[in-house]
Amino acid sequence: MTKARIPKVLLLSHDCDLVLYQTFKALNDNGKAEITIAAPDEAVLPVDSMKRVAMPAIKSKFTLKAICKLRHVIKALRPDIIFAVSTSALSTAIQATRCMRHAPAIVGYRGTQARVHPFDPTYRMALLNKRVAHIVCETPDICQYLSGYIPAEKLSGRPKPFMRQWVQNAMAHPVAIGKEGDQIKIIYIGITKGRPHKGLPILLKAAEILADEGLKISLTVVGDAEPHDIQSARQDIVTFTGNRPDAMHYLPGADVFALPSLRDASPRVIREAQACGVPCVVSDIPGARDLITTGNDPGGILVPPGDAQAMAQAIKDIALDPEVRARMSAAALRNIDDNYAMADYVEYFDNLFRKIAGQSGR
Repeated sequence: MTKARIPKVLLLSHDCDLVLYQTFKALNDNGKAEITIAAPDEAVLPVDSMKRVAMPAIKSKFTLKAICKLRHVIKALRPDIIFAVSTSALSTAIQATRCMRHAPAIVGYRGTQARVHPFDPTYRMALLNKRVAHIVCETPDICQYLSGYIPAEKLSGRPKPFMRQWVQNAMAHPVAIGKEGDQIKIIYIGITKGRPHKGLPILLKAAEILADEGLKISLTVVGDAEPHDIQSARQDIVTFTGNRPDAMHYLPGADVFALPSLRDASPRVIREAQACGVPCVVSDIPGARDLITTGNDPGGILVPPGDAQAMAQAIKDIALDPEVRARMSAAALRNIDDNYAMADYVEYFDNLFRKIAGQSGR
């Protein structure tokens, strides 16, 4: 019996995040795929067993230097598959393989719920191009939405995994938040400047409602925020830190993590909070709502999007009851362990790449 050939995959990215990087490293190290990373020299990537080639930075959907370099790399390496992490990388891969005999299959990635504009010609350069073999979607609702524009058989995906070991440093070296004597310590992490869909004013209002009830509370907002939100927030209960490289270290000291977004695909910070054992209050929106457990073993509470009163009540229900908080903390940790295992994500990509490589016939 002939042994199946290991797919050769070219990972085209200048900003591959930790999860995808660890996934592709596992595929490579376990002999599931032969991975080569094509990224600019200035890209900060760990030194490990994966091969890499230098690429000019991909600054747009048509970066001529990157297209020419990638075409040369493809001819030299003859990969079965190009995996393009960003839309610009996807367009670059399509342009680089134009009129190429035995071109590799091109696989894209979609992690945003942003609307598709089918009459915008730039979408035909990437996401809606017929030469794209497959799109990996981060959430089921993204798959469902894209199926209105792309054949369903070209779409699949699953939420990114998370490992508790990734928060060990934050747990060992937490940053203190709030004030001594606070009854409720709330944490929010995310960049909201220029992103009204993040819903920060809703959380600021929820904090104000709790304070007006006479509760001693503190809300710490980590990440750049709109000047208007900073100015309008109650200075006695809200602290803005701006962007912080140690943002995750603010989580362990919180009673509750709150996500007031009106739209958010699959926020990594929800997994970070749960891995730290912090219960979550999350807007009941596609993508984000799927990241926490509810029902009989809740790790948090879902609230109607835009409802500050409901968010305030959910925060209070968790933070003021130590037994509830402890049960939700344990459930959040179980959710990470049971439903976000790295091995499952690696297996998904292993099966996908083998299937696509087999279809390409290279």
